[in-house]
Amino acid sequence: MAATVVALGTSLPELVVSVQAVLTGYPGIALGNVVGSNIANVLLVVGAAAAICPHARTDLPPRRDTVLMLVVSALFVALCLTTGLHRLTGAVLLTGLILIWGIVLREAAHAQRSAEARGRLEWVLGLPSQTWMILLFIGAGVIGLPIGADLVVDAAVDIAAQLGVSDTVIGLTILAISTSLPELATTLVAACQKRTGVALGTIVGSNVLNILLIMGAASLLSPTPIPIPYTFRVLDFPILLGSALLVGVYVARKRPIGRVAGLVMIVTYTAYVAALYSGR
Repeated sequence: MAATVVALGTSLPELVVSVQAVLTGYPGIALGNVVGSNIANVLLVVGAAAAICPHARTDLPPRRDTVLMLVVSALFVALCLTTGLHRLTGAVLLTGLILIWGIVLREAAHAQRSAEARGRLEWVLGLPSQTWMILLFIGAGVIGLPIGADLVVDAAVDIAAQLGVSDTVIGLTILAISTSLPELATTLVAACQKRTGVALGTIVGSNVLNILLIMGAASLLSPTPIPIPYTFRVLDFPILLGSALLVGVYVARKRPIGRVAGLVMIVTYTAYVAALYSGR
């Protein structure tokens, strides 16, 4: 439960940026941001955490959550390659989110009785105890996120024009890395303190939310269907599914993600980004 709440919090930047992008006429940024963030979450964030603080063998996220990430990722790719991303697709993705959150909320009711679960949540979120401070944080987030998203989208368009690449490439790389920074900070701290359940659970939950919530909302709110570039079929989607499967293999086998594996993941991500800019 703690990891699920953290995943929601760390996915908010992607949500606001992606919605702002489709509403201002740059749907490629939204698609690139979600796909790029999910790839960066695994290859860059988990890879960096494993390279700096190798994950312990215990307290891995439940296999069910990892299987859910694989199913959601495969469903998303299948929808993109068949029906495309339009309002009906967005409604399907958001319906899936509602069904999943129904299960999560039911489990949360049981977790409320666990002092240990509350302790984990408070540790990772750094929750203040004063009501006025909580309201201040919420208010700052409500005001700051839309302003930041507007600035990010404008900057992304300018950078794409200066580099001579598409806005989709900027979404896959610069924006994806920027909006994955909350996951990176949370995962590094959790991994170094051997809280691997929160570390990997945050990534698994964030990747599910990125697709169902963010891509669902972006598709539903977009005035026109979101185009799927051909290059996604041959590069981005295979990397997306491969990175999700990689996490699934480690969780299924209950194996640690060691330092060498983490370095390989970082190198793979670097090669992926290089391929994006050399080929587009």
